[in-house]
Amino acid sequence: MSGASAGTVSAGATAGWLRSPTFDLSMVVGVFALALILGGAAAIVPSLFAAVLFVDIWLLAYPHAASTMTRVAFDRQSIREHRFLLFGVPPLVLAATAGATWIGGAAILTTIYFYWQTWHYTRQSYGIARAYRRSAGGAPEGRDWATDVVVFAFPTWGLLHRANQGQPIFYGSPLLGVPVPIELVALGGAVAMASLIVWGVQQGRAIQRGEPVGPGTLYVATHVAITAVSYLLISEITRGWLFINIWHNAQYLLFVWAANARRFEGGFDATRPFLSWISQKRNVGWYAAVCLASGTLFYLGMARATADVTLALLPVAIVVHQASNFYHYVLDAVIWRSRPARGATEPVGSTGARAAGRS
Repeated sequence: MSGASAGTVSAGATAGWLRSPTFDLSMVVGVFALALILGGAAAIVPSLFAAVLFVDIWLLAYPHAASTMTRVAFDRQSIREHRFLLFGVPPLVLAATAGATWIGGAAILTTIYFYWQTWHYTRQSYGIARAYRRSAGGAPEGRDWATDVVVFAFPTWGLLHRANQGQPIFYGSPLLGVPVPIELVALGGAVAMASLIVWGVQQGRAIQRGEPVGPGTLYVATHVAITAVSYLLISEITRGWLFINIWHNAQYLLFVWAANARRFEGGFDATRPFLSWISQKRNVGWYAAVCLASGTLFYLGMARATADVTLALLPVAIVVHQASNFYHYVLDAVIWRSRPARGATEPVGSTGARAAGRS
């Protein structure tokens, strides 16, 4: 997610929107509603949890991971540019994951995943929030400290709360506890709520000046709400996680599609024929189908290849699967910070440092 001057704001889009009112409201409000509906169904009716998790994993999580590859592996030029990321980094991540698991067992793997994915989700929110600020006319390298603190303070409070709870199982696997006193949780909550009040006052003054409530404000509000639901309101850790995981996956899918749509807004690109074709607005169904099919084939193949393999009682399937998650985090953190090829636009992605209107 980078881009000092360009972004996912399409020509003709009103100031403040990353792409268009319809797209942005779908990504902000629609995805938030989807997460609440599906996560709520799984929380209220426990027998639905497995079905909702299946939908989340196969229709959202795996395609969302596959969509990252459209940025680096769908044409020869991109593969050449990202050769080390595609072929050098995966063995390193796999070796590090296997080493950590060898030393600490499944518990260390689950613990790393829980905390790293929280950081991953938060960085996505940070990037998108900055993208909205810039699309609304904010200075390219300026900062909105009230928004930034809100974005980071609520997940921090949530993590402190979960650590204080000390729940030993997450996603069916052992989770290592990090002892946190209730006083620290209270302090984290006080900081988060104070930052929310400051941010709310800031938004209220903007409204008094006659400025409309923009999509950036709605986005930050949904970030706060989904974080509070996932980490604070839902007592059981895995059921709470499901809300924010659905939110993150669906949001990322839309965000990356918008980045590619912006990138090929001029039409067909002979140097990237397939990617430019599926990235046209009229072919969004094909884009979704490609992400769904490639994600499904990859993870089915991985599961089949590792299902019956063990190494000194270490389940290789678990290591490989988590390594693929960690690789996605690394890949995502790098590709959205790197500069685009000459002549290409630079939409905003999911880790977000220098965004302007992002994927």
